[in-house]
Amino acid sequence: MVVNLKKPHIGRSLKIKFFFNNLRNILALCLIPLLLLGSLSIVISQRYTRIDAEQNQEKLLNQYNELFQVVASELDSLSLSFNTNPKIADKLFDILSKPNYSYEDAEALYYLRHIIDVSANSRPYVHSIYVYYPNEQQRFLSSREGLVKLPSYLDKSWYDSYRNHLDTPAPGLLTEVRSLYNYAFESAPSQVVSIYKLITVRNNGSEKGVIVLNLYPDYFVKSFPSLNEYPNRGFYITDDQNQVIMQSGDAEYDQILPSLKLPEQFDTLQMDNGIYHLTVKKAPRLNWNLISIVPRKSLYSLSFTLIIITCLLSVAALALCALAALWLTGKNYRQVYGIIHTLESADAPDQLEAVPNQEQDIYAFIITHILESFLEQKYLKIQLSERLYRMQALEFKALQSQINPHFLYNTLNSIYWKTFQLTNSTNAPSHMIELLTAILQYTLDSSTKVVRLQEEIAHIRSYVEIQQIRYKDRIQVVWDPIEPFGECEVLKLSMQPLLENSIQYGLEHTSRLLVKFKFRMQGGRLKVTIIDNGGGINKERLAQIRSALASDEDPIRHIGLSNTNKRIILQYGEPNKIKLLSKKGWGTAVTLHFPQLRLESLHRRITQIQGSQQAK
Repeated sequence: MVVNLKKPHIGRSLKIKFFFNNLRNILALCLIPLLLLGSLSIVISQRYTRIDAEQNQEKLLNQYNELFQVVASELDSLSLSFNTNPKIADKLFDILSKPNYSYEDAEALYYLRHIIDVSANSRPYVHSIYVYYPNEQQRFLSSREGLVKLPSYLDKSWYDSYRNHLDTPAPGLLTEVRSLYNYAFESAPSQVVSIYKLITVRNNGSEKGVIVLNLYPDYFVKSFPSLNEYPNRGFYITDDQNQVIMQSGDAEYDQILPSLKLPEQFDTLQMDNGIYHLTVKKAPRLNWNLISIVPRKSLYSLSFTLIIITCLLSVAALALCALAALWLTGKNYRQVYGIIHTLESADAPDQLEAVPNQEQDIYAFIITHILESFLEQKYLKIQLSERLYRMQALEFKALQSQINPHFLYNTLNSIYWKTFQLTNSTNAPSHMIELLTAILQYTLDSSTKVVRLQEEIAHIRSYVEIQQIRYKDRIQVVWDPIEPFGECEVLKLSMQPLLENSIQYGLEHTSRLLVKFKFRMQGGRLKVTIIDNGGGINKERLAQIRSALASDEDPIRHIGLSNTNKRIILQYGEPNKIKLLSKKGWGTAVTLHFPQLRLESLHRRITQIQGSQQAK
C-alpha cells in the first residue's frame, strides 16, 4: 500500500472557517471596543454640544434684545417730551403752524431741537429723528436739518407710511425698512429702519402726530459676525408680519422664514428641523422677532469629526484585523497540516518522518509531541492489552493454586487460639479473627452464585461487626425486618461492596454514619435499598458515575459498584441494573432488584405477613 505523506488534503472551506473564526475573535477584542468608545463619545459630544448651543443662542438673542430695548426706550423718552409735556408739545405745534416765527420762537426751537439731537448724536446707530404734528405749513422737526418743510425735503416716504399707519385698527409702533437720499448729489440711497410712534395733538385730540426714529441697519449687521461662534450662522430680525428688517447670512436661509413658527409670548423657542438649529426670541415693545439659524453641520462639527475619525479608525482596525486573521489562518493551517501529516503517517510506520523542531511555537511543539507519543503507543496498545489480560488470568490462576482454603482456616484458627491464650478469654482481636474467618469462608465458597437473603445478611453482619470494632460508635446500621424475605434469592456478595462504599466515602463527610437496609417486594422482584447519610454526590459527579456504570470500559474508581452492576446485569438482565440516587449534603441511596422466579408460594406468604403487620 502506497501512502501519500507529503500533502495531506485540507479543504478550502477549512481555511475560510479558520479565517472567519480568527477575524471574529480579533474584531471582538479590537473593533467592538473602538466602536463602543467612538459611539459613546459621539453621543456625549452631541448632547453637550446641543445644550451649549441652546444656551449660547439664547444668550446672544438676549444681548440683542437688551440693545433693542434701549432703542424702544429712546422712543419712550421722546414720547414723554413731545406727547405728555404740554409746554414742549404746545410750543412745537405753535412753531410748526406759524408761517413766520419770532426771535423767541427761534430760541424755543433751539431748545426743542436739542431734545432730539441728544438722542440722535449720542447713539451711533441713530440716523435721524423726525417729530411731526399735522400743520398747514407742512413743517416737521428733524435732528439733521432742524425745522424743514416736507415738500422741499429729500426724504418724503416716511410721511406716506405715517398716513397709512393712521388707518390701522390698533396703532402702535410700526417698523419699516426704507431707502432715502441724505443729499441731492448722492448716486445711491441709504437704507434705514424707521420706527413710527404716534403722538397726540393737544389742540385737536382726534389728530395724531408722529415721532420717526431712523436707524442704521448696517450698524447692527456689522456686529453680528463679532458675536458669531459658529461658521455659516444666519441672523435675522423680522417684524410682527415676519418681514425681514435686518439680516446676516446666506440667502438660502430666506426660504426657512415663511414656514417658521414664531413665539406668541415674549419667550424663546428652540427648534431643530434636521438640517438647521433655529432659535427664535420675541422682543417686547418693538414686537420684533430675533432669529438665529445655525446649520447642524456647523453646530455638531465636533461630533461629525468624531464620526469621521471613528469610521477611519474602524476601517484601519478592520484592515489590520484582516491581516492578523490571515496570519493566524496560515499558522493554524500549518499546525493542522502537521497534525494530519503525523496522523496519516500512522498507516505507514516505516515511512514515518521526523517531526521538525518547532520550539518557537509552544502550541505546535506540545501538540507534536503529544501526537508522537500517541502514535508510538498506538501500535502497542492492542498487544499490550492482550498480554495484560493473559497475565492477569495467569496470575489469578496462580494465586488460586497457591491459596489453600484449609491452610487459611487453620492459620486463622491458630492465631485465634494464640490470642485467646494471651488473655485466657475471648477478646477483640480474637473476635475479629473469628469474624474474618467466617467472611473468608463465605467468600471463597464458589459452589453457588445465588444465596438466600438471610445468608447474605449474615455475611454482611460479620463485616459490619469488624467495622464497628474498628470505628467504634461512628457506624450504625439499621435493618428492616428480614423475616418475610429471608428465603428470597439474591446474588452472592452483591450488597457488601455497596456497604463498603458507604462506609469508605460516608465517614469522610460525617462523624456518625447511619446506614439503613430496606427490603420490599414489587412485581415479583425483591427490592433492596441501601441508604446512608454521608456527604452525597453532586450532579456532575453523579452523572459521571452513571455514565461509567453504563460503559463497558473498566472503571478507575467505584470498582465494587461497577462490578456488582455488571454481575447483576449478566445474571438478571439490563432492566435489573443498579439504580443510584444522591444529593450533595443529604446522602446516597443505591437500589438493587432480584427477580424471584421460583418462589410463588413464598410471595404469597410475604404478602400475608406484610398485610398482618399493616393491620397491627
